[in-house]
Amino acid sequence: MESIQRAEIFVAHPDDEIIGLGGALSKLRSTGIEIKVIIFHLGGKSVKGVYDEQVGMEVREKELEQVSKFLNFNHEHWGISEIIDRRAIVRKIVQEIRSFKPNIIFSHSPQDRHHLHVGVSSTVTEAAWHASQLYYLDLGDPWRTMDVYYFEVWDLFTHPSLVVDITNYMEKKKEAMRLYKSQLAAFPRILDYIEALGKVRGVEIGCEYGEAFLRAPVLPRYF
Repeated sequence: MESIQRAEIFVAHPDDEIIGLGGALSKLRSTGIEIKVIIFHLGGKSVKGVYDEQVGMEVREKELEQVSKFLNFNHEHWGISEIIDRRAIVRKIVQEIRSFKPNIIFSHSPQDRHHLHVGVSSTVTEAAWHASQLYYLDLGDPWRTMDVYYFEVWDLFTHPSLVVDITNYMEKKKEAMRLYKSQLAAFPRILDYIEALGKVRGVEIGCEYGEAFLRAPVLPRYF
């Protein structure tokens, strides 16, 4: 991690960054690495008992503010609920990457069952490549990110390429998830899921808890 100064996380909704990599996020922050989370949409329709989407979005935005303060990361939400104008979204991500200059990027798995998770994964993967090339020069100078990694939410990797030991950060991950109170109501066993999956991934590397990632085949490593 010595060469990582900035990490950027692109997610569909608030809480994805905790379910998928709340432990790794906390671990990176503990070493002083700057983290920025980009949320495509606040997801106001998943607040139990709330039928006005705008009200639901306000609930989730407040929760996001609490979580970002608790884990000390910066964030933006873009208000993109569907990938409709793909080219415009790819350009927006390219501009963001060239502006923030992350050394490592995390996003959803392309095999995830949620349509926006898949759309975010696809556009981020494409944009990471475009950002490194002599394309879209009106959006800033090219920036090559060292690695792009996918994380798990609902659909799990059979052969992860990286597992991070989050044993010392599991309690912080669960505490952050508890701040998303609306999502605890929407997914009553989510804390059990986080705990169980963490144990499974920990077994793979001989520790108590882990988080799994799959390296995206977008930019080759070099030395």
